[in-house]
Amino acid sequence: MVVQEEIASRESGSVGIGASLDGGVVTAPIEAPSVLNTSVAPVRFDATEEESLRIQQLAGSTKGWMRLSRLLVKQPHLAVHAARTAVRGASAGLRADHTLSWLIHVETVRQVIPNGGMGATWGGLETFMGLVAKHVAPSARALELGCGGGRVTRHIRPLVGTLVANDVSERILDEARAATADLAPIEFRVTYGLGADFRDKEFDAVIGHELLMQFDFDELLRYCSNIFRTLKPGGLFIASVYTFDEPQDIAAHMTMIREHGAGVRSPFRVHRMPRRTYQDIFEACGFEVVEVQRSRADEYKAQKTPHTNFVLQRPL
Repeated sequence: MVVQEEIASRESGSVGIGASLDGGVVTAPIEAPSVLNTSVAPVRFDATEEESLRIQQLAGSTKGWMRLSRLLVKQPHLAVHAARTAVRGASAGLRADHTLSWLIHVETVRQVIPNGGMGATWGGLETFMGLVAKHVAPSARALELGCGGGRVTRHIRPLVGTLVANDVSERILDEARAATADLAPIEFRVTYGLGADFRDKEFDAVIGHELLMQFDFDELLRYCSNIFRTLKPGGLFIASVYTFDEPQDIAAHMTMIREHGAGVRSPFRVHRMPRRTYQDIFEACGFEVVEVQRSRADEYKAQKTPHTNFVLQRPL
């Protein structure tokens, strides 16, 4: 199958012409209309550049235990969960615990944006959602992986017939329910075990934005194998990841680390691998690569390495 890659020009912000990964035919630039859901959400997912900078500064200047304490004061029912995490490994356990990591992030955002939602400062969604609109049928039964606070869920829901959205805890799903209360019905599920709970051949499409970077190599192999299993034959998996493929990508990331302090750690586990490594993992799990497209630099309000977006298919 021909793999087409359309790489965004970082200088012009427009889609440029790129070589296919296997030497196939190259596509010409296409200006696609916006497919983002522009309805007003119950919470905000559009932090300004100033707000994004304030949130980043706040997260970098406040110790993790202080942010956790603030969260527990507001949500004391999480105390038992936090205690169990502390027993498992103190700060390392806290960083690896997705529920607390995400909820601490939300509380940090809301210190700057009182009604801000999980993911309010993130970007790179236009190209990704363009691929969803292009490849996924309007009648599809779709699964969103790691829906978080519902930021991407809001854009997916109008494009598919039925939507199931999952994450690792009911508390995180409560954030997504609140953020999507004005939309057509969505089924929310708690997931566990790297997708071991996925049902066989249930979905026409699986969609995951900014999720796969949280898994290391072995975890990703197991997770993608379960994604493959839950897709119907011919079903699609659309995913975005951060990849380091060019010297300027690594240089830009190192600049960000220097500007914000080499000792500052993200509250989340983030793994970055070359695009070719991700493709090898997908193919090892049985997927065929349909399309690869890089997000545009102008899709981000903060300095970031643009996402690499994959469209993958379970063969018929």
